[in-house]
Amino acid sequence: MSIENNLKQIYQRMGKAAEGASRGLQEIKLLAVSKTMKVEAVREAYQAGQRVFAENRVQEWLEKAPALPKDCEWHLIGRLQTNKVKYLNDNITLIHSLDRLNLLKTLEEQGTRRDIIWPVLVEVNTARDPDKAGLMREELEDFLNAIADCSHVQAFGLMTIGALEATPEETQGFFRELHQIRDVLQKKKIPHVNLDELSMGMSRDFELAIAEGATIVRVGRQIFGDRQAMNKPANI
Repeated sequence: MSIENNLKQIYQRMGKAAEGASRGLQEIKLLAVSKTMKVEAVREAYQAGQRVFAENRVQEWLEKAPALPKDCEWHLIGRLQTNKVKYLNDNITLIHSLDRLNLLKTLEEQGTRRDIIWPVLVEVNTARDPDKAGLMREELEDFLNAIADCSHVQAFGLMTIGALEATPEETQGFFRELHQIRDVLQKKKIPHVNLDELSMGMSRDFELAIAEGATIVRVGRQIFGDRQAMNKPANI
């Protein structure tokens, strides 16, 4: 099927999941995860009406963003290396994977130097999976207080991935936990921290995430198909 038809089906499924949770589709943003996809595939999604895209790697974003119209919204969802922060700019709508203090420090330093306030989501390892990044629940409040001490980092919510081998019931539980954590911490009114956004759910489980309050879902394979082999991006 074409990318256009895939997008239509995804939005239909999102609408059905939202209705089942007594929510409106307008409450949920679809990120078309274009990692490893060629520019032509991303352009096809744009022509089908999609405007919000996500990349895992800074190098791919640097390659694709200039080749797409300027009304595209770009999110960075992969684990961000500190030595790549200097290549980012304020064309990044949201960094989804703030997960450690040295990255927070680097963002603050680069933001101060270049007068950029970085919009971020804090990644939480709700599955407690040692192979995945993200803060543990008990570390989160202290980390948010560290953000409060920053003047060039603004938290807009939380992100989680879940566990690859989890059952649907376990996965839904991970999403429910993130929502519960958000509700508790939002009441603390930490400066520079607004936790309205919940980024959770991917191709295999975005409907479960919508049922548990996701405001952003990240879908790649079911829009673009299997990952493609790209030419190796220029080293930065």
